[in-house]
Amino acid sequence: MPAPALDHRTLAREDRILTLFQPMISIKAGSVVAVEALSRGIPPGGGPSVPPDVLFRLAATPTRRLALDRLCRQLAMRRFAPVLARRKDLILSVNLDMSLVGKSILGSGRFLEATRQAGLNPANVVIEIIESRVRDAEVLDRFIKTYRGHGFLIALDDIGTGHSNLDRVSQIKPDIIKIDKGLIRDIHREYHRLEIAKALVRLARSIGALVVAEGVEQEAEVLELMALGVDIFQGFYFARPAPLDGEPPPTPRRVASAARSFRRAAVAAINAKRTLHETYDRALRGIAGALGARVPRQFDQTLTELLHAHEDIECMYVLNTAGRQVSATVCNPCVVSEARRFIYRPAPRGTDHSLKEYFLPLSAGLEKYTTEPYLSLASGNLCSTISARFADRAGRTFVLCVDISVRR
Repeated sequence: MPAPALDHRTLAREDRILTLFQPMISIKAGSVVAVEALSRGIPPGGGPSVPPDVLFRLAATPTRRLALDRLCRQLAMRRFAPVLARRKDLILSVNLDMSLVGKSILGSGRFLEATRQAGLNPANVVIEIIESRVRDAEVLDRFIKTYRGHGFLIALDDIGTGHSNLDRVSQIKPDIIKIDKGLIRDIHREYHRLEIAKALVRLARSIGALVVAEGVEQEAEVLELMALGVDIFQGFYFARPAPLDGEPPPTPRRVASAARSFRRAAVAAINAKRTLHETYDRALRGIAGALGARVPRQFDQTLTELLHAHEDIECMYVLNTAGRQVSATVCNPCVVSEARRFIYRPAPRGTDHSLKEYFLPLSAGLEKYTTEPYLSLASGNLCSTISARFADRAGRTFVLCVDISVRR
């Protein structure tokens, strides 16, 4: 903790503000594409630097915080300028405390003026904002339109936290979405975090935004996020914040290592998926072949006999060409728990599946289809359904549906 003697006047001077820059990395490009400026206070007489939350708390009034906020940005731009002169494509990302921006100062032009005084092109500057700190939605809208019009890029920070309003993402249409480190941590072990991140990546793609994963500290997190399509990474795993001293940041050694690991993991995943699909195809052909030698009244017994053809099979059932279920839903009791039947129930004979994802492609002419993983209403488990046409002993066409457990 800083000494009690520290105050705003002591630290709110150029020689008392340390600007650190943390690289933001594209593994696919194999380079640093941007740096985020982070300010620290330098206490008189030396000692540990003062973190930003303490630094800004010392500026007790909104007027002082605004002045300090502006000073930190001005210094960041000025200290970045010689770096940009050596690497014209590098991007600077600076934070703006939107809680300090109101109608009275919205049109001051101080941000644009500081950018020009530093000799920077607005196209090389990202303005990071946290939407949850915005007090006035109209001010936010005007601010973004104004600065985007000048050529600045807009990033929404800390997306995925409990306070972020995802409605604002589609409203603002930021150029960059930064996923909060709280969502990134151990994402390779936490399926619910992975699904949230997947949804955010999908949302970013729909509005044409890049995705930055903040706070990455493990290679496993990086590999999982790359598989989702995350574009840019920032965190201690690659580099800690540090002064630039006029030199562009070097590409961290772990970038090449992460690229190699991802390539190996991606190839292994493709091969494993192919092997798994071949296994399922054999099981499906065997089940369909056995059903093809029977008539509909024998389907239930046949499905029951073949239920253990593959240990990952949850349930099996047969539909007619109109999508109506003509067999019972035969489920593996080891996978589908009776305790969950209060909420999740296997579909009974006669259920209409004609609008289901696994039936529509076959009604459009496909012979076989495999769905993306979804929550099964029969079991409450994550599963994929493989559906395939077959003909019974009398030559009548049916659709076999096999629910396969998806394991994490």
